[in-house]
Amino acid sequence: MINPASLIRLQKTRSFLGPHADLLMGEMLKAADGRMHASVIVLAAAILDVILREPSGRPFDADGVDIAAARDSRDAFWLRDRRNGIVHYEGGKGGLMGDGDAALANDAARAVETLNDALDLLI
Repeated sequence: MINPASLIRLQKTRSFLGPHADLLMGEMLKAADGRMHASVIVLAAAILDVILREPSGRPFDADGVDIAAARDSRDAFWLRDRRNGIVHYEGGKGGLMGDGDAALANDAARAVETLNDALDLLI
């Protein structure tokens, strides 16, 4: 289950984001409220990628060390890999084949924490 405090932390970061990342963050927060776990994972990965590339918003001013740490962390790699497993079908696993929602719920919570950790470095 996604920790509500983690969602509040993300909500507070929106004013520091550029317009594209802010739009996606709003969508992800709505998906989290609706317990749309696969959408949360996909959007969290997209938000991280956008933040690292969008030429506006506070993360644009982050130094190279923090950008590299946010982009190349073990959790950021996991998040991209998990998103790819959802978006680019390569065989059902992790809650995608009718084996319950628990795996996706846990991964959505991890995705939110990963995004929060990256934002802590970047803003």
